[in-house]
Amino acid sequence: MDKQEEIHFFRNIKPHIYGKLMYYNRIYKMEIIRPTTKGKIYEDYFTKEKKRLKSKHNHFLKTNAFYTYYYSGRTDEDHKYFLRSSFLFQEGLENHAFDLDQRFSTYYDYLTARIIGRELFYEYLHFRTTTQFDKIANENHRSIHWAESKAAVVELIYALHAAKAISGGQISLNKIAVTFQALFKIELQDIHHTFHRMKSRSGSRTLFLNQLVNSLETYMDKNV
Repeated sequence: MDKQEEIHFFRNIKPHIYGKLMYYNRIYKMEIIRPTTKGKIYEDYFTKEKKRLKSKHNHFLKTNAFYTYYYSGRTDEDHKYFLRSSFLFQEGLENHAFDLDQRFSTYYDYLTARIIGRELFYEYLHFRTTTQFDKIANENHRSIHWAESKAAVVELIYALHAAKAISGGQISLNKIAVTFQALFKIELQDIHHTFHRMKSRSGSRTLFLNQLVNSLETYMDKNV
């Protein structure tokens, strides 16, 4: 592959796969030792982890040049970070860097994966600690639940995000998903994987949206 293909792979493809592996591993380790009953200890368990994760994020933003580069959305120095020759020993590396296979790693693709994994984990912790949504759902709207498939709600989430219908498009897909999960008491897990499966559907890729349009038109015809 040429340099641009290599940069694309190590910045956009490998880190997203690796980051999700990190994310699911952290959830597994956290869930197997969490308190078994809800209450203050249960809530504190997730709240403390959320605060710790946010503190670590802020620390890296202040002390690590790569984190600042990545979060700024810059691409002008991608050749410095995402080519297999980009082990910058003079900048100081974490110990695990010496165990990486330099034929399939750039070190910074690992840091990118860790960023992605932490972002997903933070959204998960946010869902766990957002009790206001649970209170609304459990006390005031006990009858509200999602009656369609999980793929249908993912389709709707992506449509709203693509149309910038929520917060003018300034809110992330994961945060929209968290809101839907809390409101409808549904666990969506990996919405990105579901979306990519939708893209490969035979026939229409927007089954649920088409169904909504047909249902609305039928309803309008009946309620002239």
